[in-house]
This record gives sequence, C-alpha cells and structure tokens, in this order.
Amino acid sequence: MQKLKVGDTVQVISGAERSEKTPASKRGKVLKIDREAGRVTVEGLRMVKRHLRKTAQSPEGGIVEKAGTIALSDIQVVCAKCDKPTRVGIRAEGDSKKRFCKNCDALID
Repeated sequence: MQKLKVGDTVQVISGAERSEKTPASKRGKVLKIDREAGRVTVEGLRMVKRHLRKTAQSPEGGIVEKAGTIALSDIQVVCAKCDKPTRVGIRAEGDSKKRFCKNCDALID
C-alpha cells in the first residue's frame, strides 16, 4: 500500500516552496505522482511558465503557467483531524490495510 495517493492534501516541509510564516499557505492536493523519478505534482505549488508555439491544437500560443514537480521527500500528508503535517503509518484491519496519522492515530482514508 502506498503512503501517498492522488487527492491527498500535502504540505511542503523543505525546499524553496516552504514557508516559515504561514505554513498553511504551502498546502495543496496531489495531482500526479511519478514514483520512478520520486517527484509529485501539487496543485498551486511550484508554478512554472511554459512557452507555447501557435499550432492547430493551440491557436493562441503564448505563455502558460502550470504546476511543476516537487520531490517526494519534501512533502508530508496533512491529517484532517489534527490539521498538521504528519508521517503516515499502515495498519491491517481485517483483510484490508488502512493509513493512519502517527500523531493523533486517526484514519486518513
């Protein structure tokens, strides 16, 4: 079972996107995970600009701003109950596995 899934709310804990003053501002939902490269795309974080040429698919062309990738080690899942970034544990309950918060022991999914 994976500790990080698409749709999880995560917070940046290190790197250029980390904010000391308002940590909640550097949160977002996971859009895409590239496990081979160890990178994650998070909604609204690490915005990069891409220049598009005029083509049949995009007749406008121009500059497009989209979310870049962040290293997997630089983010942590935010617990819905305690509202803090936390490590994720996996517990077997019956025949299924559940993820839980290591701080408050609440189930994540």
